[in-house]
Parts: sequence; C-alpha cells; structure tokens
Amino acid sequence: MVEDPKALKRTRGGRERLLVVATELFEAHSVAGTSLQMIADRLGVSKPAIYHHFRSRDEIIGALMEPVFVDARAGVEHLEALSDGKRRRAAPQFYADFVVRHRRIINLVFFDRGALAGGLAETVDELVDGVGEMLASSHETVRVDLGITLVYGAAALATRRQDLDDEQLREVLVAVLGAKR
Repeated sequence: MVEDPKALKRTRGGRERLLVVATELFEAHSVAGTSLQMIADRLGVSKPAIYHHFRSRDEIIGALMEPVFVDARAGVEHLEALSDGKRRRAAPQFYADFVVRHRRIINLVFFDRGALAGGLAETVDELVDGVGEMLASSHETVRVDLGITLVYGAAALATRRQDLDDEQLREVLVAVLGAKR
C-alpha cells in the first residue's frame, strides 16, 4: 500500500506505478474483470486519484498500448526502407525482439480482444495487418503468405509460455522465424 494516498497524484512515477499495477491486475483478472476501484485499492489510493491520470480503463489500455504502437510503426518503417534481401534477414529478428519486448501487453490485449474499445481495436487491427504484410513481403513468394501469417501468429502465442524467459523466447523465435521457407 502507498503510505500517502496523495503520493500517486504528486509524483511523476505515480502514472508508471498505476500502469504496473493495472497490468498485474489485468493479467490476474482480465481487462474486463478489473475495475478502476480494484486498481485504486491495490495502490492504496482513492478512485479519484486514478482519475488524475486516466479517465477510464480504456485510457489505461491506450497508455499501455502506445509504446507497442510506436515500436511497431518504427520497425515497419525500418524494414520498408531495406532491400528485399536485407528485409528477409531482418524481419525475423525484428519480430522476435518486438514480441519479447512487448510480451505482457501482447498477452493482455491481443488475446483479450474485449479489452479493446472503439478506435483502439481498429488501431490494433491496422498494426497487426501492417506488421503482417511487412513480414509476409520479406519472403520470396506470395504463395507462403498464409503460412507466414500462421507462423508469426503462433510466434505471438508463444509469449504465453511462462517457462521461457525473454532470452530463451527470443532465441527460439529467431530460429523458427528465420528458417528458410
């Protein structure tokens, strides 16, 4: 518990702590199963203290997703700038790093689609489509497009493997995604 309930309002780290606690509760209870009151209770603050940072659970999800969006867009832009051969070699590493770096949020949001409201769901769909197109275009033939989609989708599912630490997951993903098709 936070000793001073107003500390959440006064500190810059309050927002970050709130996001950490929200993530933990979302993982334990799902996004739909976590209320702002639950977050406030875990932090030891009043619900209005939460409103100082976020007006709704959807805003919290948006804040958790923002670094994922920024990272994905930057990665896709970087891959688009590469020649076909370089893109083919770089795409598996980019995706493995991306999935590992954002594995908690991928698990929360991408596999709990009820967590996404309105425009956020559309943004996630656009992001997934854009990354998918870039990864599929990193291979020689259109014929493998569905196979690539399945492989990269399964790679995202691998984030749920609690028995793998980040480095182990990255190593497996690079090996599998980088395999010749």
